Amino acid sequence: MNSPGHQGRRATLDDLQALIALWQVAGLPALELEKHFTDFQVVARTDGPLIGAIGLSVQGHHGKLHNEAFFHPEQEEEFRPQIWQRVQRVARNHGLTRLWTQESSPFWHHCGFEEADAETLKKLPASFGDSRASWRTLQLRDEAALSRSLDQEFELFRASDKENTEKLIRKAKILRTIATVIAVILFGVVFAGLVQLVRQNRFGARR
Repeated sequence: MNSPGHQGRRATLDDLQALIALWQVAGLPALELEKHFTDFQVVARTDGPLIGAIGLSVQGHHGKLHNEAFFHPEQEEEFRPQIWQRVQRVARNHGLTRLWTQESSPFWHHCGFEEADAETLKKLPASFGDSRASWRTLQLRDEAALSRSLDQEFELFRASDKENTEKLIRKAKILRTIATVIAVILFGVVFAGLVQLVRQNRFGARR
């Protein structure tokens, strides 16, 4: 829920200049982040001024929180919950199963992020960064259950596809049979016509 006078939302082109200024103030690589500015979730006053932002990159069913920044550090604790609510909403909409971050604020630990162990780090998407670095992670959904659900959906799709294929084959056989019958009838009609024509010619010749 947005606080009175403030809103959490996805960054738009209108936010770009403010984001660049924010990244520069925070000492972040503005030129690189500018290429991916639509990944950022922002909190801003309803009358326009940007307060803070955090990136949420999505890879498959995983998301990475990165490059959090606020214009005024004293406002971080006040507005982080609002950004976090926005991130959770986006994560649900994308069907994410796990979030990753290297942000060090205790806030993220209080939200449930824990140090990723060696086994969990095997799940880290390569595009997110070095798996040998220190990562915190939060499981949002049962990944095994999701995998089973996807397998079940695939099996249903395969069964449905097989059934549809069999229906098409049956229809093709019926159409082929009908075409054969029509061809035989036409051949019979043409043959009978030829026989009749020959008879008429013979009869005419005798006269």
